[in-house]
Amino acid sequence: MERENFREALQRGTTAFPVAIYNITFSRHQQLLAHLHYHNEFELLVATKGSLCIQMEENCFTIAPGEGIFINSGRLHTITAGGEGEHGFIAVVFDYTLICNEYEVIFAKYVQPLLTGSLKVEEKLPPEICERIHSICRAYEAEEFDNELYIKQCVLNIFYLLMKDAENTKPMVHSSKSLLVKEVLDYIRRNYGEPISLQLLADQVHVSKEYLCRTFRVLSGSAPIEFLNRYRIRQSTFLLAQTDKSVSDIAQACGFNHSSYYGKLFYEYMGCTPTEYRKRNT
Repeated sequence: MERENFREALQRGTTAFPVAIYNITFSRHQQLLAHLHYHNEFELLVATKGSLCIQMEENCFTIAPGEGIFINSGRLHTITAGGEGEHGFIAVVFDYTLICNEYEVIFAKYVQPLLTGSLKVEEKLPPEICERIHSICRAYEAEEFDNELYIKQCVLNIFYLLMKDAENTKPMVHSSKSLLVKEVLDYIRRNYGEPISLQLLADQVHVSKEYLCRTFRVLSGSAPIEFLNRYRIRQSTFLLAQTDKSVSDIAQACGFNHSSYYGKLFYEYMGCTPTEYRKRNT
């Protein structure tokens, strides 16, 4: 039951209106708020509760409630809680076709250079843009007749504000480290239910175990096997909530040989037992 993809293939909104808005609050226990992943769309993210740590490849940003960040297309990123208590964020994830089509001058002059990295924008968002992201969320949740027009107007205005201070730079070359980690992520996505060792992952990308661990930690903040276990636990939550399979069968399906070890990790990452999670989320 594949529910997550590190290069997220799910469609944002619709083809006719390619934008999705998320307003999410996490429990006090949860520390990992978004697994390491990447997507083709642009993302605008604002913290609403608690401070957030956003790891974007080799850079780490901390934002307080009310502050925001821009995540470019294709960037590996992870979101973790910056302290105790509840945490939350608003994310506006949109395809560039919301702004323009490829035959327009806006694409050639602004969008394509941003995608290739020959235009660089400030990743930390100014208050003016953060306020507009809150406005987008309110319009989306209100479901007014004209909310599509309002949301598109706000996104265009945000894009204008980003471009105002954009700087020309050398075209971005995707680092071998980033490509290596993406390859490991995609292997895990396809095979997480099978036995996977650190050596096996290293063999898949033709590097040593030591180099893989070092590179993976630099770009994600965690070791490959720790990430694998968290991903397996996350995948198991879908099976717990949406099927009547036994806990031991779910543990096996998600790559855990022993249900006791699965239960221990589940409690460590989710703050409850698998059975308790199922009761709350069925």
